[in-house]
Amino acid sequence: MRTLYDLSDLRESRFGQPSPRHGLNLLWWFAHECVQIDSNGRMIARCDPENGDFGFRRFYNVDDLLPRTNLPYYEVGNLNNIDSLPEYVTEDYTGYLDDSNTDRIIVLFNSRWNRFDSVYVTQHSDPANFDWNHTYCISSDLMKDIRRSRRKEFLRKTLNKSYHITIEEHSRHSQFPSAAQSVKSELNQSQRSHSSIIDICEKCCIVLMVLLFIFGGFVLLNTKKF
Repeated sequence: MRTLYDLSDLRESRFGQPSPRHGLNLLWWFAHECVQIDSNGRMIARCDPENGDFGFRRFYNVDDLLPRTNLPYYEVGNLNNIDSLPEYVTEDYTGYLDDSNTDRIIVLFNSRWNRFDSVYVTQHSDPANFDWNHTYCISSDLMKDIRRSRRKEFLRKTLNKSYHITIEEHSRHSQFPSAAQSVKSELNQSQRSHSSIIDICEKCCIVLMVLLFIFGGFVLLNTKKF
């Protein structure tokens, strides 16, 4: 299993992205609310997974997703219980079977020393199972980096560049149809104006012909009288 040591490793893993996935916000919340790093780099727990704080529940590791151990695993991040997490983590949750509830954090909790011996991030491959190929161990150094970062700065540094490009390209392409529609609208307006002028000219010609016909008849009648 790959261990992520810094923000660039986290960015390259593409964990928690793109939107509406909530994993990056979940990880930032966890680092700031649930962990304290001591002088020896150990991750001291600021919450109690055994009591179900913030929606923590037991993870039994039946498929050996994580290393076997005598200590219990606990997972957090299921948005079906959105009251347990802050709004910035839950705001994109749709309530449907989509990517908005796919990410989880799993911790190895040592209750004797009140610390997390290991922290992992993962994502669902389907509603019942986690993805072996997208499960990563979070190092204490990375946890320190996250704790030192403001949330917006953290998201900016961990959002993969390909998603930035995709967003920018989508934005640029979305502008072109608007410009084309504007030109088309102006062209249609010009065509409508041109058609209106033609209609007026045709009507004037008809009126002129009628007047000429009446005038010619008048002249012809007067000629016969003389």
